[in-house]
Amino acid sequence: MNSFFILIIFFVLLIFSIPAIILIIAYFAARSRKKKQTALLVTIETPEYYAFVRYNMGNTQNQFLKVKAFQGSGIIYVEDRKIHFVDTLHQNPYVFSLDESSIKWEDVNIVNGLLKWFSVDDGNKKYYFNIESGMFIFNTDSSKPTTKSVFDRLVQYQISM
Repeated sequence: MNSFFILIIFFVLLIFSIPAIILIIAYFAARSRKKKQTALLVTIETPEYYAFVRYNMGNTQNQFLKVKAFQGSGIIYVEDRKIHFVDTLHQNPYVFSLDESSIKWEDVNIVNGLLKWFSVDDGNKKYYFNIESGMFIFNTDSSKPTTKSVFDRLVQYQISM
């Protein structure tokens, strides 16, 4: 009887520790992401405009079976009539000419976690972007841009040129 209660107490403690473990992992992931973002920002100096984003390339956007809704994260910025994208791992950087690219609002994609997306396509490559927001409990900054505001700003740059 005594071992049964010990087993129940152990089980209850295990159940309550799972959310704590998840929060700890999320916290360290957010810190790591922030460090990578800061390092990216240092390398691009002073762009006209920038935002931290998550991305998918090409057909990956609509694939149903995948581990997560996005391929990675990075920074998108405008400089010299071009939209530059650099991911945190420096594996898929790309530069879109504002004169030769289309910027399209894609809206919510059910396959990708009900996130809102926009795309930039120059005929050679198509990237899908949404705002890098992280877990909301670790990112409570209300001044952060939204996916829609970044899309609108890029369209304004394109129209003004």
